[in-house]
Amino acid sequence: MALASAGFTLSGYLAEALTATPGFTQGPYYPLADDIPLDKDNDLVRLDDRLTLVAGEITTLTGRVLNTAGEPVRGALVELWHADREGDYAYSTGVGPNPSHDSNFAGFGQFLTGSSGAFKFRTIKAGLYPGRTRHGQLRRVTTQTGWNEETRDLQGQRWQTQNSNDGVFRSVSSTQLASVLLNFTPVANGLTGETQGSWDYVTGVTPVEPNYPAAGGLSLAGRRVRVAGQSADRYEITLQTYPGYTYEVYGNPTFADLGWRVLPFSLSAETAPDRNKYTATTEGVVKLYLRDAAERGFYRVSFRVPGANAGTP
Repeated sequence: MALASAGFTLSGYLAEALTATPGFTQGPYYPLADDIPLDKDNDLVRLDDRLTLVAGEITTLTGRVLNTAGEPVRGALVELWHADREGDYAYSTGVGPNPSHDSNFAGFGQFLTGSSGAFKFRTIKAGLYPGRTRHGQLRRVTTQTGWNEETRDLQGQRWQTQNSNDGVFRSVSSTQLASVLLNFTPVANGLTGETQGSWDYVTGVTPVEPNYPAAGGLSLAGRRVRVAGQSADRYEITLQTYPGYTYEVYGNPTFADLGWRVLPFSLSAETAPDRNKYTATTEGVVKLYLRDAAERGFYRVSFRVPGANAGTP
């Protein structure tokens, strides 16, 4: 399970009060930018509008992004990715989606934190593959989380790799490891077979929001646009852009009043949403068209400064 504060420049260290979450290798299975599905919000269980859910034990993960003083970090882009029930990553071939993975599993999701620093994902319990215990994968500052339990495969047999002898987890102290091993419990009603866990990511660096070169903020209202021949209206936002800046649009969260979920958009009202980000090549004004209305009355437009996290989702 992965977390990324991609919208920020990170600088300056704080005196440790909380145990900073350790960084780990990003691993070989971070998805390629061109492979990310349009539906990359915080619900990995249902992909697009499909009726069939992903196979596996459905799990809800909640938590907060904090600094070492315990203060919430607003506007942190949290990314999560992990293997499906059978241990296959959605994007592990280097040439597109992995044909062996569960086609109903998104494999990757994003969430932008609000003022509380809170995030929430609905996903499944990750599968196993040789050489690792059960785990998931924050700059991209990347960390990995594990399940605080004896690892067993789908047949109930004890897995050869446990948290204690996992090659990646052995690279950190016992205190740091304890901070990323998560406890999952049955959901309160006990009827669905779902589990839930909670985890706070503690960043050891101070996130600094970059200054935008134009006056005003990036919370923008959408104008409803009627499009001939389309079954649904579009919502138009007008954005001042600058060369090399990459823009992403966020709307209301999928589950609760926590933060923001990423929304796909197009550059034409007549075109179905076909992208999640737009990188400007010149200074000017661009219009973006969304299918999702802004229930709060405005959209959050996030931007990445030129060169930041180039080539990533």
